[in-house]
Amino acid sequence: MRARLLDAGYTTERIEETLGSGRISFAAADLAVHERRLEAGEPFSTAVRLFLLGAELAAADAEVAFDVEELLRTGWLEASGDGVHATLKLVPHGDLLLASDRDDDSVDAQWVAGIHPPSVTLAKLTVRRPVARALDTGTGNGIQALLASRHARAVTATDVNPRALAFGRLNAGLNGVENLELREGSYFEPVEGERFDLLTCNPPYVISPERRFAYRDSGLAGDTVSRVVVEQASELLEEGGFAHVLVSWAHPPGDWWSPLEPWVEGRGCDAWLLYFGSDDPVTHASEWLKPVARDDPAAFAERLDAWLDYLRGLGIEAIGHGAVILRRRNGSRNWTRRDRVNLERLEQASEHILRVFETQDYLESLDDERGLLDETFALVEQHHLEETRRRTELEGTVLSLDEGLGFRTALDVHTAELVPLLDGTRPLRDVLAQLAVGDAKRFESAALPAVRRLLELGFLARASSA
Repeated sequence: MRARLLDAGYTTERIEETLGSGRISFAAADLAVHERRLEAGEPFSTAVRLFLLGAELAAADAEVAFDVEELLRTGWLEASGDGVHATLKLVPHGDLLLASDRDDDSVDAQWVAGIHPPSVTLAKLTVRRPVARALDTGTGNGIQALLASRHARAVTATDVNPRALAFGRLNAGLNGVENLELREGSYFEPVEGERFDLLTCNPPYVISPERRFAYRDSGLAGDTVSRVVVEQASELLEEGGFAHVLVSWAHPPGDWWSPLEPWVEGRGCDAWLLYFGSDDPVTHASEWLKPVARDDPAAFAERLDAWLDYLRGLGIEAIGHGAVILRRRNGSRNWTRRDRVNLERLEQASEHILRVFETQDYLESLDDERGLLDETFALVEQHHLEETRRRTELEGTVLSLDEGLGFRTALDVHTAELVPLLDGTRPLRDVLAQLAVGDAKRFESAALPAVRRLLELGFLARASSA
């Protein structure tokens, strides 16, 4: 099946060239538009119609690309009226092929989602380095486990939903992955007492009064599932191991971080709390009930009220979305830091995350900020400076990171002059002496907080580690 799809040119690049980049809409009107962009009687178009758009085709038309009789026998296709339709969705993601349930089957409690923004976010946030053992909990279609299989000797994936494990097994076969073991069970129960070097989890974190869908609803009150997964994840890590967990949590307006900090305190791990944004209760409930609003407007109003009553009963004023990254580090005082992340700028962040953790260790080891003066720093290559001018007068400078978490920070005029000189050849003390105007000591004291912040965000690296 993989060979037939690849022979047909069924790749991400060609799909985007044909249907457009970004998320593909499967609304009826958009499906009609997609259909008209596809050529008739061509293997690529046949594959898209069947396995991406979920269209019904005449058996003779499907034969252009596939052995219809074989796929009917094995269950990939199903007879419907005078034609056939696919029983699942198949989507290329990079060089992976991923099977999942079709979107129009989402009323099933055990429905298994395909590639969606949270799974892409988690994949980008995951540290990619060679490890012995990796764990993906709540694996769904298995995407995180498949990605981990490329740099882990052995991968274990767990899910309480047996249909998810079936898709995980299918996807392992589709992609030739042989170092993946799938176990049925709730969260970390199937791996009790084991330890891992890498852990990923995209739990059913939606704060919801319902228990309709395994992928969305945990059945636990409020944000309990996110808290419990973060707390237990820390116990499964080997020394130096990383855990990456997507979370959702209730918080007071204007204070997103306070509820998260107790989740990671005293657990033998350094923690990076990442904040993507927040929703008010009405926005939160209506977004998750969008399919109901589309299919049954009368039921939508009733269920929206039920969600709002539930959130109001828990005293929830705002719901945050983000991720927690943990690293097991015993034997010394652990640190916790927090940052906002613009998901529109997020790229593969493994190198950036490793650099930030190493740098944060270094900063925590300093007895005094003036210790920075004796170190040599280099500005990372993946950056750019933007200057805003009104006629000839400089109004502002922004430094942007073109990798990882894509941080942006405004620079004052002195820091803007300093940054290009940090090329890894001289200690910071010497660079500041070159720029100092008037009292050199006062200039150093003013510059050190700015240098520290650039280090914290990953714009600078120590020359010794680089």
